[in-house]
Amino acid sequence: MINKRMCQRSEVAARAMAPVVLVAMLVVAGCVSPPGPFVPKSAAAPPIVHCNDYTGHKDGSKRWVMGGACCCTPSDALMAQLQEDGHCMDMSGADLAKMYADKGVALRGSGHRACNGLCSSGPHVVLGGKCMCPPTPGTVYYERIVTREVRPVADSTN
Repeated sequence: MINKRMCQRSEVAARAMAPVVLVAMLVVAGCVSPPGPFVPKSAAAPPIVHCNDYTGHKDGSKRWVMGGACCCTPSDALMAQLQEDGHCMDMSGADLAKMYADKGVALRGSGHRACNGLCSSGPHVVLGGKCMCPPTPGTVYYERIVTREVRPVADSTN
């Protein structure tokens, strides 16, 4: 009989202690307030400042190497667009590529793709580096290069 009563008391004590232990664990772990309300990104894309191979050439943009904002990889198709805009007259894609090479800029090509500015020539020319490989779409680095805006993103990486 005594053992049965002792067991019942221990059981009651254990049940009474459970909430106390739970509260103590939360206090020790540090109660964190829930995050604020979810705020989605705007559906309206910011304007393109520096065009590249993924955005396509922005009409009227001069080449970056000539003080402009176009960071598209030189090609004959791009040269046709630039010449329609009145830029790079009497130049070929090879001539333009040579201008970049003379300044030490690494263009997109075989062996230099999708580096996202992490190559030995990085960061991107827009950020003061020597890399002109287009940034990876959907990344904060892409937004930084294309729009020149740096949106605050909690705990973000490139």
